[in-house]
Amino acid sequence: MGPLTRSLALAAALGLAAAPAAAQVPGLPVMNAGVTSGLMAAVDVGFPNDDAGGGTTYAATASYGMSRLMVTGTIASWNPDGADAEVSLGGTANLHLIGGPLSPLGVSLQAGVAGWSVEDGGEDVSVLHVPVGVGVGLVIPSPAVSLRPWIAPRLDLLKTDRLPGDDWQSNFGLSAGLDLAFVGGLGLRAAYDYVSVDGATPSSFSLGVNYAFNVAGL
Repeated sequence: MGPLTRSLALAAALGLAAAPAAAQVPGLPVMNAGVTSGLMAAVDVGFPNDDAGGGTTYAATASYGMSRLMVTGTIASWNPDGADAEVSLGGTANLHLIGGPLSPLGVSLQAGVAGWSVEDGGEDVSVLHVPVGVGVGLVIPSPAVSLRPWIAPRLDLLKTDRLPGDDWQSNFGLSAGLDLAFVGGLGLRAAYDYVSVDGATPSSFSLGVNYAFNVAGL
């Protein structure tokens, strides 16, 4: 599988992770667990399968949430099998739709964008990835740790220099995961992502650590 084929399969499958969301960059699932307030930083490691290019992705993410809106930004390095590392940038915006302070169930709308380039035949090929979907999360509080399982279906859009004209490739994507938030701001998370693509089954799994900062006024 060449670099371009890997990028097409991967971009159709991947996406975003902070706590609870991040940018949808190559090698990371598209996370959409909901909206949280304040400033948060996270690091993630992603493991795409062979149809998604293989290798490993290392990413750093920052998020900021206020009221019903949260935005994130991510920089990542994807190290596909048999190819040089690719640096990507991405961002998301989440809008809280359903659920209040006393409700454990939350629904949010998410839109994101990420871009990177891969080498194919000695030429750089630009890749643009735009996932749009809805996330459903459930908060399960406990004295020591808060659990947030979530699931997020989406429309997964992809555009590259090699698609004719202004055509976009569209697929159905689905991600799910579990976020753990400990007292004091530390958090852990795991996520899985899959996209329905003809002739391939691109998927990815990720593990991450995040920290919520207690900043006055946020």
